[in-house]
Amino acid sequence: MKLLFNTPATAALGFVLLLGVACKNKSKQEPTASMESGAQVEAREDSLALIAAYQRQEKIALSVQADRETKAVDARIEDDAADDPAIWVDSNDPSRSMIIGSNKKGGIETYDLEGNEIAYYPVGRINNVDVAYQVKMGARKVDIVGGSNRSDQSIAILRIDPTTRHLVNATDGAFLVDTALMDDVYGFCFYQSKKNGVTYALLNAKNGRFQQYLLTTEQDTLLGLKLVREVKFDSQVEGMVADSEYGIVYIGEEDRGVWKMDAEPDGSSERQLIPMSGSDNPNIAYDVEGLTLYERGRDGYLVVSSQGNFSYAVFDRKGSNPYLFSFKILGTESTDGVEETDGIQAISDSLGIAFPNGLLIAQDGFNKKGDQPAPQNFKLVDWRKIEALIK
Repeated sequence: MKLLFNTPATAALGFVLLLGVACKNKSKQEPTASMESGAQVEAREDSLALIAAYQRQEKIALSVQADRETKAVDARIEDDAADDPAIWVDSNDPSRSMIIGSNKKGGIETYDLEGNEIAYYPVGRINNVDVAYQVKMGARKVDIVGGSNRSDQSIAILRIDPTTRHLVNATDGAFLVDTALMDDVYGFCFYQSKKNGVTYALLNAKNGRFQQYLLTTEQDTLLGLKLVREVKFDSQVEGMVADSEYGIVYIGEEDRGVWKMDAEPDGSSERQLIPMSGSDNPNIAYDVEGLTLYERGRDGYLVVSSQGNFSYAVFDRKGSNPYLFSFKILGTESTDGVEETDGIQAISDSLGIAFPNGLLIAQDGFNKKGDQPAPQNFKLVDWRKIEALIK
């Protein structure tokens, strides 16, 4: 099911034209056995590196198995398309909660908890996505989805309709960033401040620049963005996650590790590199990609995807974030394992019988159906399995 978000009457002409073009049905290329997955393309480019990654993965002793998987994203088998997942929890009926996945080839895809596609939104080459709850929009509060859009170097903000689970436009046209500063938008997340009760959109770019935007109400039905902070990192950054409880943002610098700094725009921009999050940890290999938090009150964990050895590192959420352990996701008879993960999402909310303590969602870079390559997708892991490793 392909859907487009509703465009307000005040939308910019270029934005309207973009949506008009997107309204046309986009044909899907059906997988064939002769096509190669993105994994195989990368293997051709550096097969020795791929072999080394599998060898490093074998050294990770702890493992879990995926419980479910989403339908493959709308892309060709050889495309590096799926990237970052998020989840919207329906507070009235958790079984209706929705997985939101970015498709770097053209949009946002949404799924139910069984992995079935709900809708596809061809809104641009979305890289990272995140969800924020109860954001002030005029006299009401709404849940929103945001993402970094590499098609036009912008930030996409969409509102979630809780009745239909559809996404509708929440800004007056595309919010373009200054490309003289941000050479290619990449990582994205929200931060909801407990200090002042407002919501911020956090964005970074391939050249290492980080920007923080305040979400403002432009009209009763629209949100705006105001730049309030900039920080420069030494090399490429991507995955980010913000901890509203502790007022911290974690930022992954691919060839260094995970940094933490004050998430408030008027706070210190001094950064601390988390010990054992980079080359000092033999269980982490280049490069650090996705970051997520499993939050349970003031307790919980920071989880980091290590793309160089197809694994996930778990750190304590509190204090100096001590490293705890690493694990990998293996396949079953019905679901293949997970390799070369970009984005991840953890959540502690009970989502019914299947996921009473929440789950971990991981992008799968080397998806397969049986022994045949398939377009990339997202794998779901019952958090109880990861909790068992902690104990």
